[in-house]
Amino acid sequence: MSALKQTALRYVLGLELIIVLFFYLGGSGGIVAWRYANAINSDLLKDIKSLETELVQINKELAERKQNPFYQESIARKELQMAYKNETVYLLPES
Repeated sequence: MSALKQTALRYVLGLELIIVLFFYLGGSGGIVAWRYANAINSDLLKDIKSLETELVQINKELAERKQNPFYQESIARKELQMAYKNETVYLLPES
C-alpha cells in the first residue's frame, strides 16, 4: 500500500474515532444523558424509600385502629355521626 493511502486511512480512522467519541460523550444517548438518567433514578429511589416508610407507618396505624375499640367508636361518632340507642345527641354550633 502506498504512503498516501496509509496516511488517508489513518486520517479517516482518526476522524471516525473523533466522531464516535463525540457522540459517545455528548450525544443524546451519551454519558451526559446517562448521568442525567442516573440522577433521576437516584431521586426516584429516595422517593420510593420515603413512601415505603410512610406505608409502614400507615399500616401500623391501621392495624392499631382495627384492634382498638376506642378508635372504632370515635370514627363512628365523629365521621359517621352514630350514637348508641339510649344516648341523646346534642349538636352545638361550631364557633
